[in-house]
Amino acid sequence: MIFNPTYTGKQYWSTIIIAGLLLSVLLSVAYVIFYERLYVEYSYLFSIIYLIPFVVQSITLAFFKNKFVWSEFSYRQAFLMSFMTGIFGALVFSGVIYLLYAYFGMESRMGLYQNGRMMRELFSPKATAVSLLIINVILSLVYSLIISIFARKKD
Repeated sequence: MIFNPTYTGKQYWSTIIIAGLLLSVLLSVAYVIFYERLYVEYSYLFSIIYLIPFVVQSITLAFFKNKFVWSEFSYRQAFLMSFMTGIFGALVFSGVIYLLYAYFGMESRMGLYQNGRMMRELFSPKATAVSLLIINVILSLVYSLIISIFARKKD
């Protein structure tokens, strides 16, 4: 069955880009606040930043579905929208984290651990940004699989 969406490609991708930017801003602000103000060695509160992508991806799909989708919205389209929002947000967020650590003087918590060469490499700005990127991409994949089940719309 060939179906014609009731939204344009421009609406679809602009929603992804705007939501991804919003996601990266929220993640960056939450990361800085939690890391600078509330960080302790074994804090569970810090893990709240891993729920932000789930909330933003859910809101993005709900907004898009209610605003632009008038007929069918497949699982694949919902998954792609949610996953691309997560990836775009993770890329921008990782770039912001790298800049904060490398150029804006955000201190690593390396002092909590041993001061060895290996630990300095593991807590370098590049390693921190890459690890946060990988974590957020994996989380976005899992979140997208779950959210897309509820976001699809059949005629």
